[in-house]
Amino acid sequence: MLVADNDAGNGARCVAILSKLRFAVAPVHSVEEAVRVMRALRPNLIVARLTDEPELRREMAADPSLGEIPMVTLTAANDAPEVLVEEIRAALRRR
Repeated sequence: MLVADNDAGNGARCVAILSKLRFAVAPVHSVEEAVRVMRALRPNLIVARLTDEPELRREMAADPSLGEIPMVTLTAANDAPEVLVEEIRAALRRR
């Protein structure tokens, strides 16, 4: 799983939650890093809160192998750990 977040504190919180649930997590802090890691690791899901998330979506759409990776966008609505975990589970089930 890839966690892409410009804010290191928010990203670390998300990584801690997912790690506790036994997900293998790769944290990144920019679109460029995210694309490099996606190409190298082929994560099964992306959890993202990036100020330039539209750029990440464009990069993913331009590469068919990346475009298949589901993404959960972190927002104020899913900031609570139990809500985030449920969204992640739903995204993985849809895959």
